[in-house]
Amino acid sequence: MEFKINQLDKCKQEVEFDIPYSELGPHFEKAYKKYSEKVSIPGFRKGKVPFHILKKMYGDAIEQGSLEDVANDVFKEYIKNNKIKPLGEGSLTDMNYDAGKKFTFKVQYEIKPEFEVNNYKGLEITKTIYPVDDHSIDDEVGYLRSKNAAYEKAEKAIDDNFVITADVQRLDDTGVPIIGETEKDVKFYLNDEGLNKELKEQLKNAADSEEVILSVTSQNDKDKKEKYKAKITKIEKIILPELKPEFFNKIYKKEINNEEEFRNRIKEDLENIYKNMSEQDLRDNIVNELIKLNDIPVPDILVENILNSYIEDIKNQNPKRELPPDFNEEEYRKTKRVDAILQVKWYLIRDKIIEIEKMEVTDEDMEPVIEADSKKYNIPVDKIRNVYKNNPDVKYKLLDKKLIDFLVQNSNIKEVVHTHEHKVTA
Repeated sequence: MEFKINQLDKCKQEVEFDIPYSELGPHFEKAYKKYSEKVSIPGFRKGKVPFHILKKMYGDAIEQGSLEDVANDVFKEYIKNNKIKPLGEGSLTDMNYDAGKKFTFKVQYEIKPEFEVNNYKGLEITKTIYPVDDHSIDDEVGYLRSKNAAYEKAEKAIDDNFVITADVQRLDDTGVPIIGETEKDVKFYLNDEGLNKELKEQLKNAADSEEVILSVTSQNDKDKKEKYKAKITKIEKIILPELKPEFFNKIYKKEINNEEEFRNRIKEDLENIYKNMSEQDLRDNIVNELIKLNDIPVPDILVENILNSYIEDIKNQNPKRELPPDFNEEEYRKTKRVDAILQVKWYLIRDKIIEIEKMEVTDEDMEPVIEADSKKYNIPVDKIRNVYKNNPDVKYKLLDKKLIDFLVQNSNIKEVVHTHEHKVTA
């Protein structure tokens, strides 16, 4: 047997096989045996028909019908003997059988590309620090009070502490309702800083059952006004909970005696959230910088695997594991392809650095996680240890953390304090 490897690109190879008929005997014998177990010939029990009789009667058909199986067997033996690690299965692209003489065929397959990782040490990386100040604590207190507010029916919205519910109909320039442009039960929270200022001003002092004509500047044309008719169906006064122990304990399910303790607890929560945000930002910046510095080729099959995982995630959000009826899978795959390519690039770079630095997860690495989860889930340490030591997902996460810690330690980190208002839910 002869074979020739063609490098189609950095991720794709094609191997051509040329096998003389004399070497196909063992493969065809398998085909004859498989066929003999199904065929019935007078004078012979099923499965006991001699091969020379089968060959004489059905030889050409059996050999022709077995060629794909022969190609698959030869290809598997080839990748085993040559220690090739294809990504996914090979694709049979060409096949030609000259009966009694030779069998030629081609198989295409993808492999991980060969590449070098450049400059993964000494990266210039920015880390954003999110400070916790009185203003951010005030925002969180306000959010928690709003989330736990009571609502009292009212006749009129006399200040910002009201919610107005209305059926809204869009109007054309002459004031005629536009068919199909109606929205029911639209809620306007007058204390919401994100509410359009024009709407807020026009809804002030609105009364229950009143019809209000609303005029707001078009987002697409600042010189044009869009008109709406709002039929008010309900007005509610927002009753915020008082800053008392009953409210504090409801939020944290533990005894908090005064506002100072409550604010200190919120501060701790925000600090933890901001710390995680900062660390995630740092990780993302390192990953993005490494991808930018290493423009490596990406195997199509790995990109498709990532896209398939995105689709599975969407299915898993449905109790029946089905895609939404109006979901356009083809369009979704197109829009998410760039994300999938970047994710594959990172996986390849990640694995390459781990290989270069000879990183691995040791028993010592696993012990802190085992002990922490033992306390968290109230499960004996030995039981968790036995499960985690054979769990590839646990080892993967630990190896990923080890890599990121290594990259952080070997990067030049510049801290930048975030100064813009940033609301976070504790």
